[in-house]
Amino acid sequence: MTDLPRLKKGAVGLQFWSICVPHLRGSEDFALANYNDMCRDAIEQIDLSIRMVKQYPKDFELIYGPENVREVYKKGKIACSIGLEGLHQAGNSISVIRAYHQLGVRYCTMTHVENNAFADSSTSKVGPVHGGLSSLGKAAIREMNRIGMMVDLSHVSPEAAEQALKCTTAPVMFSHSNARGIFDCPRNVPDSVLDLVPANNGIVMVTFVPEHLTARRSEATMDMLLDHIFYIANRIGWEHVGLGSDFDGIASVIPGLEDCSTFPHLLKAILDRGATEQQLALVAGENILRVWTEVAQVSQRMQEEGMTPVEDVWEGRKFWRYDGFYQMPDPDPEDKLGLDWYGVKPPEEGLYHDK
Repeated sequence: MTDLPRLKKGAVGLQFWSICVPHLRGSEDFALANYNDMCRDAIEQIDLSIRMVKQYPKDFELIYGPENVREVYKKGKIACSIGLEGLHQAGNSISVIRAYHQLGVRYCTMTHVENNAFADSSTSKVGPVHGGLSSLGKAAIREMNRIGMMVDLSHVSPEAAEQALKCTTAPVMFSHSNARGIFDCPRNVPDSVLDLVPANNGIVMVTFVPEHLTARRSEATMDMLLDHIFYIANRIGWEHVGLGSDFDGIASVIPGLEDCSTFPHLLKAILDRGATEQQLALVAGENILRVWTEVAQVSQRMQEEGMTPVEDVWEGRKFWRYDGFYQMPDPDPEDKLGLDWYGVKPPEEGLYHDK
């Protein structure tokens, strides 16, 4: 669905490469040790994405903010950034989110298909466990605002979305979601959440996933997709609609929208349905660039005001110290005993002497 020839044929100017490691079975247990594996695999995907972009310097250019997108496009290249689809890949750690930002990730989806330590998913098999966002999730949003990481609310439960929209100080994105008012699917955004988006100045990016349009994949049509675009635009304004195809993350396609080379067909269909060229420009890219720009501006202001990094830690976190050879459970996580690096008294004869 996505490769260089088809990206060029589709006149794509900005591509977010999505980092997505599926949940491991049992990952609704947030203490699962394999959370580290998912974090490792995500870092490997980020590494691969960066190396891929750099391998084609005449065609791709890695960017770290919205200010260079138009310049890159004028040079005949595709501006590339990275998104992380699901904070289950963050190892229950706000520090890892910060590290991802340093690696070039510029948006994080709060959940994927299951709950995580930060938020409830709209499709979790066990139902909600936080009632929306956890305290760690709210803290993560504050830190994402501070560092300039876009908060993505696709996949989250309606309660999590509403709480996120209330606690964020920067615009949010729904990277690939449709309108529940058109088709009642857990992954689609209900009207009660849509109505909060304009005050936040955020964006809902309509997705091409057939299951988000109709109960039977084979019945999905481009007209159904247009219904969602126009429904959202008419309800909350053209300034808050975008396109989030989810190509290569989907099991089937809409006829006429088989891959990223077909974007011009969709843009023409939007015009034919009655949108103006100005409205089309907003949907095709201006809106997401505005959101990204405002997120960066909020970050700059927060840092100029002296906001320090958020240090909140997941409540189930286990800490360790050193016993001379291995990790050991930390007997003093709050460091009241002054144990320093060691959790036990070091051997008087040195670490490597046999007893």
